[in-house]
Amino acid sequence: MVHRAAEEGREITDSDLDGIRNICRCGTYFRIRAAIEAGAEKM
Repeated sequence: MVHRAAEEGREITDSDLDGIRNICRCGTYFRIRAAIEAGAEKM
């Protein structure tokens, strides 16, 4: 999961994000995923 990657001090991978695939059904899922990745890079 995403929080585990942060706790372990490693980059978030696609497989981490695949576990939260059901965040949104409105078609903005890819933007949400990109926002998670961008936020993780800045942490």
